[in-house]
Amino acid sequence: MLSHLFLGLSLIGAEWVLYLLLILSVYSITLIVERALFYHDASRGIQDFRKKLRETAASGQISQLGPIADARLKERKGKSPDLETEMASAMLAHGKGSPAILLEVAQDAVLRTRLQWEKNLSVLATIGSNAPFVGLFGTVLGIIKAFHDLSQQSATGAATVTSGISEALVATAIGLLVAIPAAIAFNLYQRRVKTALSEAESLKSFLVGKLQA
Repeated sequence: MLSHLFLGLSLIGAEWVLYLLLILSVYSITLIVERALFYHDASRGIQDFRKKLRETAASGQISQLGPIADARLKERKGKSPDLETEMASAMLAHGKGSPAILLEVAQDAVLRTRLQWEKNLSVLATIGSNAPFVGLFGTVLGIIKAFHDLSQQSATGAATVTSGISEALVATAIGLLVAIPAAIAFNLYQRRVKTALSEAESLKSFLVGKLQA
């Protein structure tokens, strides 16, 4: 009884799986583009900002660091945030203090911004790792339907099976096509987040050292 129920569901075929994969593909591409634009905007001018802070500190003008950070923070208002501007502004606003307090102030700013940097990356990872299985599921449904059609029309011979299987295999191919860009984008963006965090850690250590000097 239960096997007949599942067979009936399987005979719907793989077409609905293809529609699901199409939706996942559109969603994945949307996220990939959105994240690319976010990181591009967030990284704009950050190298010049780092360089200006370091050069100003190296020249001994510690009192000028705060206005530099605040100016960039004001300039970036309403735009994609980087991991360093708000951190630097918060640390410099706090002024000289114990390293532990300065590190806590910096960590608070970085963690809040990090949430925005990692937004939707888990969705890309999920699509990248599971789309092939969705496609494989569609292929299995298509093969079941092909063999069922063969049992109902035995006179048509192997042509029914080969035609049905070839159509079913399309689902696996589409699943891979959806998964590969999502997996690549996830790995690239995750690497970008890690690099940005490393840069933020470097600047944080630099500022703590300068504020303690």
